Amino acid sequence: MDTDPGAGAGVNAGGGDRLAVAVLAQYRMATTEQMHRLLAPEVRIEQTRRRLAKLRAEGLVDRITLPQVGRTRVWFTTDYGAEVAAEWPELRGWRPAWLGADPTAVRLRAGHGLTVTETGLAFVADARRCGDVCRPLDWLPEVHHPLGSGEAVIPDALLYYRRRLDEGDSEGEG
Repeated sequence: MDTDPGAGAGVNAGGGDRLAVAVLAQYRMATTEQMHRLLAPEVRIEQTRRRLAKLRAEGLVDRITLPQVGRTRVWFTTDYGAEVAAEWPELRGWRPAWLGADPTAVRLRAGHGLTVTETGLAFVADARRCGDVCRPLDWLPEVHHPLGSGEAVIPDALLYYRRRLDEGDSEGEG
């Protein structure tokens, strides 16, 4: 048993840091605002900014700043962050993305990548509003489906969404 009162200091027992890294690993990229809306929309965005800055200082995530008006920050996992996240059960079967820690690749793919992230965010937000179940990691971008002969289909994303059943509904009825 650990009796040191300082032991575990800085450990995020609530899993918020872990979820942030997992979301960035799985989604490939997200803006600060998107991360805030996915992880903790009920708190001030400053808490999300601090979390991301801490994870960046730990070498798990990095960011680029887009040159457009507003200088949007786009976050992504580093190679180290992707390696750490790949060991977690909630990302079982997940393969590290094409991005790694390459800021140029993130910048060049930001338009499409952030649109895919925003689409997943819309489903998560709708589920929260309706009382349905669609958590941040229920959105799986770019899942590789082999067709054979070296060919594959890679959709923008797959979604797991469970609608809340109203009274009187059963699992088999829709």
